[in-house]
Amino acid sequence: MSHPVPLRLRVEKNIVTRIKRALDGKGNLNVRIGQQISPDEIIGTAASVVGFRIINLSSELGVSPKEAGKFLVKKLNQRIYTGELLALKKGSFLGGKKIITSPSDGILEFLNPETGELKLSFLPRKRDLLSGVYGIVDQIDKVRGQVTVRAMVTKVNGVFGTGKQRDGVLHILGRKDELINKSAIKAEFGEYVLMGGSLIFKDSISTAISQGIKGIISGGINADDYKAMAGGRLVFPKKLDNDIGISIVVCEGFGAVPIGDDIFEILSEYEGKFISVDGNKGIINLPSFSSASLNKVETTQLPEIQNDNSLSTIELKVGLKVRVIGNSYFGEQGKILAINNTSTLLLSGIRTPLVTVETSRKKIQLPVANLEVVL
Repeated sequence: MSHPVPLRLRVEKNIVTRIKRALDGKGNLNVRIGQQISPDEIIGTAASVVGFRIINLSSELGVSPKEAGKFLVKKLNQRIYTGELLALKKGSFLGGKKIITSPSDGILEFLNPETGELKLSFLPRKRDLLSGVYGIVDQIDKVRGQVTVRAMVTKVNGVFGTGKQRDGVLHILGRKDELINKSAIKAEFGEYVLMGGSLIFKDSISTAISQGIKGIISGGINADDYKAMAGGRLVFPKKLDNDIGISIVVCEGFGAVPIGDDIFEILSEYEGKFISVDGNKGIINLPSFSSASLNKVETTQLPEIQNDNSLSTIELKVGLKVRVIGNSYFGEQGKILAINNTSTLLLSGIRTPLVTVETSRKKIQLPVANLEVVL
């Protein structure tokens, strides 16, 4: 008796694919189509605003929100520099004088009269776009400031995610089974891609966005948190480019699920190295850092992009590596020891063949429908 089950390519090693590299702001690209590039090569330069700071003038001056604006020394939309006088409240002979100086260089962008909060946008700064990969330039989009590069990568296929393609240096927060709370998200990780453990909390994501972190890779996520990020959907159309200001790839599924050994071990080799994450596609690209990879890139003919999202299947047999996708033992991986083709009556009242799987911890019996083959 045959038992077709879903086949998932979780890790694809040394494949040639296309990666987009984009300027962070308005600027110029300095490459040409067909050009070979190396990881440390500057392929463009842009001027970008890297963030802002909120100053609560009302609280700092000890006045009502509506009064805060009249104590500003500088006008809105003016530049101000670190240490320069920002606001002054003159005191009386009994005291009460308040002086506020600018904590950074920036532009006084907006004052909220309801809260008394002042938004100080940092001044634009020059930002070089590094290639990050050994590759060949296939396409240049000067309007969007994007370069499409053909390169050899190890591709990790997550289960789902959210957010456009973003790049950064990978930093591993801890063990693969740890929960990622907001205390683990440090300001020093700005512009990094963070890999965490079994669950990323919503407040951790909010903290990561405010710290300028590029991406997060985790084993699991709460379904309600994901729905909030994905426009109220658990599954949304592949063509929809959803983005909340950070790119997230979930490798295993909903709930607290540790990242599988197959993915965790490969990502661990990229600690401190450049990677690319595409949340909307649920993909992590790990570029080759060998110049010899250019030989394969040059000789590989890439197929046209296809939007075929149908599942591949494979016949189940003893010895195959599988992953549990049912509620019980969700995320566990192991090898098939035996297949019982006789239907067994489950407590739910459903009759189904059972498969015996040996994991790193124990042997378990599961319905065929609760498994997928992984390569």
